[in-house]
Amino acid sequence: MKFLKKFFQKKKLNKCQNMLLGIAIGDSFGVGYEMQPRWKVQKYFNFTKYSRRKKWKIGRYTDDTQMSIGVTESMLSKKKFNKENLAEKFVEAYKRDPHTGYTRVFSSILKSSRNGKDMLRKIRGDSIKNGAAMRAVPMGVLLKLKDVINSAKINASVTHNSPGGIFSSVCVAVASHYFYYNLGKPEKVFDFCLKACKGLDKEALAYIKELSKMKHFNPKLLFGEKDEKFGVPCHGVKTAGAVLYILSRFSDSVRQTLIESVMLGGDTDSTACICLGIVAMNQGLDELPKFLLKDLENRGYGKDYLIELGEKLCKKYPDSKS
Repeated sequence: MKFLKKFFQKKKLNKCQNMLLGIAIGDSFGVGYEMQPRWKVQKYFNFTKYSRRKKWKIGRYTDDTQMSIGVTESMLSKKKFNKENLAEKFVEAYKRDPHTGYTRVFSSILKSSRNGKDMLRKIRGDSIKNGAAMRAVPMGVLLKLKDVINSAKINASVTHNSPGGIFSSVCVAVASHYFYYNLGKPEKVFDFCLKACKGLDKEALAYIKELSKMKHFNPKLLFGEKDEKFGVPCHGVKTAGAVLYILSRFSDSVRQTLIESVMLGGDTDSTACICLGIVAMNQGLDELPKFLLKDLENRGYGKDYLIELGEKLCKKYPDSKS
């Protein structure tokens, strides 16, 4: 497949295509600053090129995008969207096109697993980290909110079957649904997610509720006292909180969304891929610097594949403006 400018000249990208490309761009750009403290990110931030890290090719996405592709393919599959079939897609996506970004343990499990059932036997699956949240954006396009919530719970059950892991997956998927179907003003996304997540993790709900009242940037509240100077920790609930903070304040600009997501520091690729994927649905990608799309990887499952996948997804779940 070849990436051609003619595609963009002849046909406007739909919401799902913008979403999937936004996920990949946020991931690929954000990884250049991943796990760096906020002060260091702010000092070396460069919005004219992908940041080149050791042993990392520019424009190359990570596990965040690859697993989002797995979720999307599972949604499009004729097979039931359940724990085993979703795990099957994760194994398949990794084996056909190995990417870095996975933990050493998880990549070893994916590499050695014959299928999804085998993977589920090997994995502990109760992490509180943000792996379920980082791949939850595509589920927001489902027509009914109850299906979004149920699918997000299934998504978390594969690898992050903990109260916080489930909450973070549902929260991100619900926020995605809110923006995909234009259900209200951006600043009201907190209220929508609090209502949808009611009955899940009480501690997480209390945290999100406090964030919704935050009038000025408060890193201690947003990241937790331990990570106040670091940034977004690799923690499901804290990542969901950072996402809602960005969406509620900067979603009128796809450019600013990406900048602010990365400037938070910490797990920048996960924050950026979630936020840019959601905001790009309505804002598109035109406002972004051209290098972000131009230099995004386009091997077998790169940008051309994401465009094809987005076309199929939007046909299955059209919104009123796609």
